[in-house]
Amino acid sequence: MNRIRRYWIWILPILVGLAMGLMLSQTQTSNPTAIATTHVGPVSFTKYAMNDGNNPVFEGPAVAHWSESWTYTASEPLQQASVANGVVYVSGDGGNLSSTRNDLIYALDAQTGSLLWTRHLDNMSMTTPLVAGGMVFVGSGTQGFQGVNLAKENNLNATNVVRGTGPNAIYALDAANGQVVWEYRTLGENMPTFVYSQGNLYVANGNGAVYAFNARTGIREWKVDIGSYVSMSSPTLANGILYVSGAHPYNLYAINVETHQLMWSAPLPSVFAGSDDCSLAFAHNMIYVMGTIGSWAKPTSVVFAFDPTGQLAWHTALGSGSLPTDIEVSAPVVTGSTLYVGSPITNAEYALNAETGKIEWTFHAAGPISESPAVVNNILYVGDGTGMFYAIDATTGTEIASKMLTGSFAADYPVVVGQTIYQPDENGQMFAIPFRALTPAALHAAPNIPIPSGVLGQDIKKGEALFMGTSLSPIGLSCDTCHVAGGTLTSFHDGLVVPSLLGAASGFPKIINGKIKTLDGQINHCIKGMKGKPLGVNSPDMLELNLYLHWLSSGWTEHLVTGTSSGSSSGGCK
Repeated sequence: MNRIRRYWIWILPILVGLAMGLMLSQTQTSNPTAIATTHVGPVSFTKYAMNDGNNPVFEGPAVAHWSESWTYTASEPLQQASVANGVVYVSGDGGNLSSTRNDLIYALDAQTGSLLWTRHLDNMSMTTPLVAGGMVFVGSGTQGFQGVNLAKENNLNATNVVRGTGPNAIYALDAANGQVVWEYRTLGENMPTFVYSQGNLYVANGNGAVYAFNARTGIREWKVDIGSYVSMSSPTLANGILYVSGAHPYNLYAINVETHQLMWSAPLPSVFAGSDDCSLAFAHNMIYVMGTIGSWAKPTSVVFAFDPTGQLAWHTALGSGSLPTDIEVSAPVVTGSTLYVGSPITNAEYALNAETGKIEWTFHAAGPISESPAVVNNILYVGDGTGMFYAIDATTGTEIASKMLTGSFAADYPVVVGQTIYQPDENGQMFAIPFRALTPAALHAAPNIPIPSGVLGQDIKKGEALFMGTSLSPIGLSCDTCHVAGGTLTSFHDGLVVPSLLGAASGFPKIINGKIKTLDGQINHCIKGMKGKPLGVNSPDMLELNLYLHWLSSGWTEHLVTGTSSGSSSGGCK
């Protein structure tokens, strides 16, 4: 992940203090205890995505009818959410060391979205907040390099590189009010999500170390130096072995947590990026990770599978493309015999056979996919870098529904509780999205915007009926086939982003390639795409469609439609 930001240069005494890794207690302004309205969700949240296969789904009779809809807005990008005991915990990565408004950990009521408490950290946080034993465990640190480490990072053969600028720390917070219970400072960043198991907290970080702490007291129990920094790749613990993916060198490591010994390290062939950002999955007695091979000019996404002895079982190249500015990498998700993973290089989501690596299907998205999916009821939910969020058939890879939310989705994942998807984004939104909002029926429903009364309103309704109906198309299509929710939502159709029509009519007439395009012409262009006959300029149908589209541009803003974002359109599907 190369999103480099500017931070203050820290003076030498502070760096020395960080390097010593002193465990500090911290006096904070007291937060009042806020009680959630429900205890829905798991009692604890103990690792990235909560399970070995990285599929963050919580089902069962207790949450069978849990269906909530709300949005919380923060002043900074949000990512890596968890849910426990009726509370949504989410990390803020604003990276503003001078402001207590950013770099917060948020605790939100899972039912209402109301803020229960926040805690300001000393730096940005990208970890999933783990919840266990009445505490919340998070890390802080940046993805930047400083001084000699910056020079080393540009050399692929360099080792013992330290990643992270500014203060870096491991925190234990009181789950009831966000008070700091203990803090441990480190030389490198602590961006990967930790692993909690049987009272121990395992941490892999940016100074090439793997730590074990007593989770209750914060006392460090042991440390293993692996020589590779770990950027955003969250380790996984399986059968007493902690698996870690690092960079410089780009290796996979296995550490026995009982003996504190490094059992083996295995190189990721030809990888030069990505694997240190890819959180590991463990299933079918194999470890799965994705990396980037090739070159900066022509990168290729590759999925690797290793057996527990460190032997490479298979690898599959997903394809080449352009390297985005944010090279965060999607973590593999394994359910049953299928591995699902997205690529920020090919802008696609993939299903692979988890035992052989054979690609079973490919779904081409609107933009880069760094997020990991959640898979439930044979539906895969995932967002991309454009802010488009998808419901995809998990067996065939066909799109079921899609909806533009407000911001791009980072290398995190949606958490599913019952029938509700909890999803943060980089525009500072934390969403609770009910399954019912991501169905064709919901997205193709008539718009929920007030229509004026009287003759004007009646004519607008006639235009709406034409827009939503199939009378203009002999093959059963409607304007709403592409421009969903009566044109009020931005959607994804046949591989293309179809913008909202709110405000679109006001953009006509326009000049395109030296030619004037009118709204009437655009309407007929769309009708032609539906195999229909063009409308006359003065025909009642044309006048009513004009009136409907101008009504969508008459001051009704898109925020009136729940969960949408602003957009413009030239009209038409293609």
